[in-house]
Amino acid sequence: MPISQPSCDSNLPNSDSPFSKFAKQLEKLIHYSALVFCWSYAILIFAILGNVVLRYGFGNGQIVFEEIQWHLYAIGMMFGLSFAEITNSQVRVDVVADKLRRRTIRKWEIFGSLVFVLPFIFVVIVHGWEYVGDSFRVNESSNSPLGLPYRWAIKAVIPLSFSLLAIAIFSRLITNIDALIYHKDGEK
Repeated sequence: MPISQPSCDSNLPNSDSPFSKFAKQLEKLIHYSALVFCWSYAILIFAILGNVVLRYGFGNGQIVFEEIQWHLYAIGMMFGLSFAEITNSQVRVDVVADKLRRRTIRKWEIFGSLVFVLPFIFVVIVHGWEYVGDSFRVNESSNSPLGLPYRWAIKAVIPLSFSLLAIAIFSRLITNIDALIYHKDGEK
């Protein structure tokens, strides 16, 4: 399935304000990074197939293939969060939001982004770099003798992917604020 063009939400306005243009540029950055990171799933399929062939065809499964599998899955999943945010394809429970006006929903999204999401992302990024630094400092590797070295490299996916998610949330925030200021919804 091809990756769709960057677009926040079908309910979000098409504004020509400088803020909206900036938000669209941020979305393009995320879109193009998603085009790169989505290849981790194609490589993941080959890693799984290789491990299955080795294990059941030759009776010799490799731990390195198993670890590569969870590394590739983590890369696709973690970096996919930001793409899900800009395309509004994340799981949402909109039981209450279906009954609210768009302007009210935008206000709640702005509130939620500023009070809950961005502070959480900030904490994950700050502590994520500490987590990566500790792993790098001790040259952490797999517990298995035949496993992958440089465990810090896969742990670096956490703060990097959350940084990209912060950009996605910031883009959504800008778009919602822009819509409230310029009243592009047709609502007052």
